[in-house]
Amino acid sequence: MEEAGDTPRSPALKKMRRLEGEQPVFDHMSEAEESKEPTGVAISGSIPAPEWAPVIDRVKSAIVAIRVTGVRPFEDSPAGVWQGTGFVVCLADPEHALILTNRHIISTGPIRAFATFDEHEELPIFPVYRDPIHDFGLFQFDSTKLRFTPSRQIALVPENLRVGTEVLVIGNDNAEKIQILPATIARVDRNAPTYCDSNYQDENTFYAGAGSNTSGGSSGSPVIDRSGSCIAVNAGGATEAASAYYLPLDRVVYVLGWLQANPDKAPTPPRGTLLTKFLFQPFDMLLKLGFTQEQERELLASSVHDGSVKAKPGLAPRGRPKGLLVVHSFLPGTEAEQKLRPGDVLLRINGKGCLTFASLEDRLDSFVGKEVTLSLSRAGTEMEVVMTVTDLYPLISHDIAECAGGVFTQVSYHTCKRYHLSTLDRGIFVVESGFGFGLELPYSAIVTGVQGQKVASLQAFQQALSSVPDGGAFEVAWFNPMTNERRTKRSSVRMERSLWPICTWRFAAERPNSWVREAAPAALSNDSSKIVKDGNVVPGEAVNASRDQLPEHVPSESAESSNGSDKNAAADEDADMDSHASGSKDTHRFPTTRDATVTRVQPMLCTVTTRVAHEFATDFIMSEDELSTTIVRRFGVGVVVDAVRGLVITDRYVVPQPLAQVELTFAQIVTTDALVLFVHPQHNVVVLKYDVNAVQPLPVQSLDVGLTSDGQGSSYEEPESGEVLHYVALHPDHRLSAKQTTVGSIYLKAWAFVEPSYRERNMEICNLNDSLQGLGGLLVEPGANGRTRAWFAQFPCGKKHYLAGIPIQVLVGLLHPIGLFGGASLPVPLHLAKVAALDCEFEELALAKARRYHGMTMEQAPGCCESRRQVLMLSRVTTGGTFDGKLAEGDVLLKVASKGVTRPQEVEQLMNEHSPNGEPVWWKVLRSREEKDFQVSASVRPSDGTARILVFLGIVMRPTPRAVSERGGPVRPHAQPGQGLYFWHIFDGSPADTFGLRPPGWLVQVDDQPTDSIDTLLEIIHSGKLKGRSWLRCCTTDAEGRETVRALQPDPDFWPTVELCRCFDDDGPKPRWARSEHPDPL
Repeated sequence: MEEAGDTPRSPALKKMRRLEGEQPVFDHMSEAEESKEPTGVAISGSIPAPEWAPVIDRVKSAIVAIRVTGVRPFEDSPAGVWQGTGFVVCLADPEHALILTNRHIISTGPIRAFATFDEHEELPIFPVYRDPIHDFGLFQFDSTKLRFTPSRQIALVPENLRVGTEVLVIGNDNAEKIQILPATIARVDRNAPTYCDSNYQDENTFYAGAGSNTSGGSSGSPVIDRSGSCIAVNAGGATEAASAYYLPLDRVVYVLGWLQANPDKAPTPPRGTLLTKFLFQPFDMLLKLGFTQEQERELLASSVHDGSVKAKPGLAPRGRPKGLLVVHSFLPGTEAEQKLRPGDVLLRINGKGCLTFASLEDRLDSFVGKEVTLSLSRAGTEMEVVMTVTDLYPLISHDIAECAGGVFTQVSYHTCKRYHLSTLDRGIFVVESGFGFGLELPYSAIVTGVQGQKVASLQAFQQALSSVPDGGAFEVAWFNPMTNERRTKRSSVRMERSLWPICTWRFAAERPNSWVREAAPAALSNDSSKIVKDGNVVPGEAVNASRDQLPEHVPSESAESSNGSDKNAAADEDADMDSHASGSKDTHRFPTTRDATVTRVQPMLCTVTTRVAHEFATDFIMSEDELSTTIVRRFGVGVVVDAVRGLVITDRYVVPQPLAQVELTFAQIVTTDALVLFVHPQHNVVVLKYDVNAVQPLPVQSLDVGLTSDGQGSSYEEPESGEVLHYVALHPDHRLSAKQTTVGSIYLKAWAFVEPSYRERNMEICNLNDSLQGLGGLLVEPGANGRTRAWFAQFPCGKKHYLAGIPIQVLVGLLHPIGLFGGASLPVPLHLAKVAALDCEFEELALAKARRYHGMTMEQAPGCCESRRQVLMLSRVTTGGTFDGKLAEGDVLLKVASKGVTRPQEVEQLMNEHSPNGEPVWWKVLRSREEKDFQVSASVRPSDGTARILVFLGIVMRPTPRAVSERGGPVRPHAQPGQGLYFWHIFDGSPADTFGLRPPGWLVQVDDQPTDSIDTLLEIIHSGKLKGRSWLRCCTTDAEGRETVRALQPDPDFWPTVELCRCFDDDGPKPRWARSEHPDPL
């Protein structure tokens, strides 16, 4: 039922909270305004009359600009920073003074907040009361700490709210400055507006309306009359009109009076509800609902006043009612559903007239937990019903559970209202699904069960999750209230508790409000010898080391060098693997096909699925689509290169970094985890390791590369332009496809340098004349005995990626130095292998151009006339690399180690032979038409990718990635590869986010202490040099070298210093990520 003359659910309504980072209405701003920092009261705008000046002088010291940080996402607000307005309403206890603002500013979740006063003084403020229904809340602060701003409060006079009253709305309008907006009260009997941007909706109160044209940031502004009193609080407005909506102060005065009268009690003044929403309707609408004219006359006669009663919302100037309260809706499964009907007209409560919202709430708040008698008119028939008044506070959620990167809370009363849900067995609301739940549960889903256990509270939810080991799969029952289909769905979710510990934040209704963290009970991991405790895996409760979200079944390093069989692997712990291991061998085969080519190729291929958390996406650039998803998920193709040792290669697009959850799927029937063993530091190749026991008895086969007799390369010919071959590809659904295709060309591709992230260089690729489908695959000769000619993989390039082929000869040359494809056994495990990389980039130069413009002679280019008539020219030299200062852009390469070279793989092969440990090698180049000789060394590099991360004040940092220094230009010491503290992500709601730190950049100094590495910063923290400091001066610099300094306030409760480190066990290459929390630096 809608209110006559109103549109309660209009999409044009908004709350006047200003999110940090939103663009202001105006295009041009001064430098001070661009900072977006609350700057105190700056009087501006049009003043209606000179007599307002003394009023403004009286109240401006009591009005504050508020900056709030939601340290965790919650049901009614995201994590992040927003701004609003408040004003001092009580100075009775100066050390515990009170500021009034809106509920959607103070929110119901954990926050940190600051108030900026008239004289630009900033003080911390603390939430002390959040009304469960109406849009107001109270902050507490210590007014004795004000040095320049006079301590003043604004009186609350709700009875002065009348139509025609001239007012000023003074607030943090548009989040620029405290501004003054004049208005005239046009209406005082509007039903509560319905907003479209959150679950929270006000109800059972009048709102006043005026054309003050307030905007974001003005929420919580006082509505001041000529006496200097506050008669309402600004709360919301229309986006496409000047209309603004003000909350009356009846319940504010009640709550404030109760808090002052009960200073030693918890700040929970009695607040009751019938779990029913009422609307005010005029008599004309009541008649349409069956209310009779006789009842109207009786009501008007009984409510005649002598004129001494002041007018109130819902009453005419002399107290005559203009309408009554009507039942609009109620929640299912409640007493109201049994006894009330929409359209019932409320007449009396306990025999006393109840004509307005103020009188309704007076009655309900006085009888919390008790029965009241409601006199109603239903279609003209009067009746009485007895109902119990429900306490509102237990219906409002404040506690938070965190699991696998997700945030959960119990479904609150307001969510129940929005989606018409029962308040009984409310279930768990998914505030943020995070890494573990992100692929299965959407935002706003409601969890009703975990592992077959019903969960109706956070305690039951945590208990059900606590028994799930890290890496274990468990079933979640849920439904999505945002869809019309409310059917229960069941999803399988994988537990991730080593990097994201399970914990609960318990709310304490104290003065001020607080949250206390409770860690989940310890649970066994999939390795029964280890126990997961508060996010750390501790073998025998002794070693503080965590499990990576990587495989449980991993052969030892000795198995890698022998037959690859790990008899001690607990393969039967994985339900999927167990089902396959116990099945018959007849079912463990690849899909049958009449295509001999596919039959030969498919045992070499597997599908690779990777999942990466947004906050830990350290080594790559996410696409626009990935930025809008909960987690990053990528699909690609893996090629088995050693079936005995369980080794697979894939590309750096699908596995962009070591900190990733990787799964391999074989034959569409077996899925197993994989470890990232080696990420090639220069080329698009990643070596993965899987448990061979997990895929047995599938006939998995290694890639046939046709090694030469000396094991130094492939005997297969390079694909030639125009050659007809077969392309066998894999798709995300694990299906194979095959097609006949024609080779286009083999060439050295120059990949665009888009952003500082990995990109391929110095590699010849193969393209086809046909369009390519699938995730990649193998280019092969047809038939059962055909040879493999190229591997097609996905190449990352900034936010995009491309499919291209790597000729088998090139691939063998890349993997040979690390002991694969005939390479000699390495003295170190594969994950510790190193390769000789080139600190330069080549481009192909046509021989004709080299002769004409660079002075090259035919004698200087041996071998060019035999095949492709091209030479190599240096297009980029890495700043600070081993070639810097010797070779230069534009040099034409003639010889390496006295051998003529025309292809990049030839250069890399010679450097691996002559400079495996960085020994100098002679290069002959053509520079300015003259031959020059230089001794240069290869850059010997280990496996690429982030191996260590530090989260400090919400700043996610790692040593500088090599791609940043390769962008060109001067490289400062802190920006050298592997040096400094490079940050690319700021957690929403963290101290860094609160005070406007923006990525990317480097943290170069904390207070007076340089921070040139993770170890240096941790040493500073542990040394106690920051002890006693409530603020830390953090100096950062960007890629151009601009330095900025920001003062950040640590928040060790919600944002401790956390270190993630990739570790390897001593008994084998089983990488895992260890998570540790460091002590509070203060």
